Amino acid sequence: MKHTKLFLLAVILFLGMDGLWANYAFYRTVTNTCKSYRIETQEGEMYFGRKEATKDKFYLSVKSNRNNFEMALIVAFVSVGQAVKHQRYMVKKGLIEKSTEPKTIHATVNVPVTRDNMVISASATAEQAVQLADGKIDSAEFMRLIKNSMVTL
Repeated sequence: MKHTKLFLLAVILFLGMDGLWANYAFYRTVTNTCKSYRIETQEGEMYFGRKEATKDKFYLSVKSNRNNFEMALIVAFVSVGQAVKHQRYMVKKGLIEKSTEPKTIHATVNVPVTRDNMVISASATAEQAVQLADGKIDSAEFMRLIKNSMVTL
C-alpha cells in the first residue's frame, strides 16, 4: 500500500513537471534577457493571467531610469518574444509537449520621474514581439504598431 501511494505520487509529479518546466523556462528567459540589457525585473512582477478569460495574456513590469523608458519598454517585449521563441524551440525538440505562450503581452514600465513613479503601459501580440526579437521589424516600426495601446498613468 505504501509503495502504491509513493508510485502514484511520483507519476502525478512527473506528469505535472512538463507544465512547471515550461513556465520556469519562460520566466527564466524573460528574466535573463532583461538582465542582459540591465533592465530590472523580478519574477513576482511577471505572470500569466490568473482567470480563465486572461490565461492567454502575459503581464510584465520592468523598471527604468528617467531617460530610458522607451528602451525598457522595447526590452520587455523583446524578452517575451525570446521566451516565446524558446518555448517553440523546446516543443520542436520534444523537450515539452505544449508551448506556454501568451497571445497578448501587457508590459508596464515604472519611471522614477517624481516622488510617485510615472507608469507607462503598452500591449502587443506575441507575434509582434517575436518579430521584434527576430529583427524582422525594428524598434521604431514596433513602437508605431503599439502606439495606440500605450497609456501613461
